[in-house]
Amino acid sequence: MRKVLLVLLFAAIALPAGAQPQRPTPDEAAFARLPGDLQAMLQHLSPREALRTVEFARQNLIAVGVPHPTSEQLRATVARVIDPGYAPVEGASAGSTSFPPLSPLVSPYGLQVR
Repeated sequence: MRKVLLVLLFAAIALPAGAQPQRPTPDEAAFARLPGDLQAMLQHLSPREALRTVEFARQNLIAVGVPHPTSEQLRATVARVIDPGYAPVEGASAGSTSFPPLSPLVSPYGLQVR
């Protein structure tokens, strides 16, 4: 009888009645819809912070005149957002001819040597 009670008690503790698998949050679901390469780049961030990073990169691409970026352009911009470094940004954009630059990721000096 004791064995049966112990087994039932263990089962009640280990598997709560009506336990449902936890649903992913909206942020986790949106993160799961990102391409695999972006997920790998952003895996060190929380899902919400990763989505903010991608949205910030998209806004910067729009600001420099690329409203519909390719996956390579988005990937490169996300990489700059994660680790901006101190080198000038490659390529010409509206940011190099405006003051202040339209995007913080665009160097106002272009590719000129300082």
